[in-house]
Amino acid sequence: MRADLPQRIRLSHSGHAAELCPDPLTERGVMLSIGGAEQSHVKVGDPDFLLHDYIRRMRSVLTAWSAANDDDAPSSALHLGAGALTLPRWIAHWRPDITQTVVDIEPELVDFILQHLPMESPLENVVADAAVVFSPSGTLAARRFGTVVVDLFNSSAAPTSLTSADFFRTVWSAVTPGGLLLVNFGDEEDMVFALSLTRTLLASVGGSAQNCLLSAPQDVLNRQSEGNLVFAASSRGFTEAELAQIWAAGPHPAEVLSGEELEMWCSGPVPG
Repeated sequence: MRADLPQRIRLSHSGHAAELCPDPLTERGVMLSIGGAEQSHVKVGDPDFLLHDYIRRMRSVLTAWSAANDDDAPSSALHLGAGALTLPRWIAHWRPDITQTVVDIEPELVDFILQHLPMESPLENVVADAAVVFSPSGTLAARRFGTVVVDLFNSSAAPTSLTSADFFRTVWSAVTPGGLLLVNFGDEEDMVFALSLTRTLLASVGGSAQNCLLSAPQDVLNRQSEGNLVFAASSRGFTEAELAQIWAAGPHPAEVLSGEELEMWCSGPVPG
């Protein structure tokens, strides 16, 4: 049962307030806001309900990729960025055997979320800066994960320590051979930041767009609307059947770009 809402806590790292409030648009829905900005949505008792477009796109990639690589399905998942633990809740429901680790820089956030929105499956909670968590002295130094999810920022205001090629090369090295990397990021209508970051991501994972994909609403990729994009990479690549399945799973209207189409999108002119 959902705890009495709203609930509020002051986060010591950023100084922002984190607040859990009822969502007036969905039954038993709860919204997490940090610093007044909505971050995550959870429907209590229904981890399969994913409200936000980008989370549903991540689900589409994960299910299609795992089905095609069943012999090497991930046994572990790392989440850089906690939010309200929406994706970890879905993964725990989808594949209860996957062990999950969550990294967030705010010491109070995960405990606050679990206090009011508990999960049945346990999580490893690591309080750390994602930019240094894999460093030689970092908590996750030398550890590898079958799936790594990066959900740390949503605009060009993100710190360079979390958007640099060095950062993503380090994150990519934490993915097991044949594993999956998922990155969520957002941008304004011109997609200047998204284009630059996608180029950085491609270079960081080896430079081959054949092993990568980009999924987003059609109007976002066409630079007609602001919104979120999901980048995925696997050293095994994605077959045409997988790409078709990911596209079909939606949400729609959408595009899933890979290979030459992704290279063409990335080579498009950046608005001046």
